[in-house]
Amino acid sequence: MKFLTEEWTTEFIAQAKDTFAPGKTPSKVTLTLCECYNKVPHLGGDTVWYMYKFNNGVLESVERGMGRANAPAADYTSDADYDFFIKTMTGEMSTAKALTTGKIKLKGNLMKALKLLDTHNILTEQKKLNGKTEW
Repeated sequence: MKFLTEEWTTEFIAQAKDTFAPGKTPSKVTLTLCECYNKVPHLGGDTVWYMYKFNNGVLESVERGMGRANAPAADYTSDADYDFFIKTMTGEMSTAKALTTGKIKLKGNLMKALKLLDTHNILTEQKKLNGKTEW
């Protein structure tokens, strides 16, 4: 299943909502997170974004949209070209290196971002869809 396609999104959201469901959630974070994947080759080079809304650790909603200018404001935003997100998700590049070299840009409240780290790591692992994701 090709990463970031609508088919992939449907399966990913179902997994994420199950993991971050009431009574099961691994954290208690309340915030919004917007991930912007720029220059996605199999989506015509456009930007696709995902907006996550967490309330006390429960994933209340996930929205998907197209176009960087259409991405909603969030407490925390990550923004990078598709290739660099893939390198971090496949382990080819560490997230720390991507951040320190400016390949992935973060915007928002740093304290909230630190609280989100465990949640972000879980979401990143789920994006692999148990090995079914094609990069």
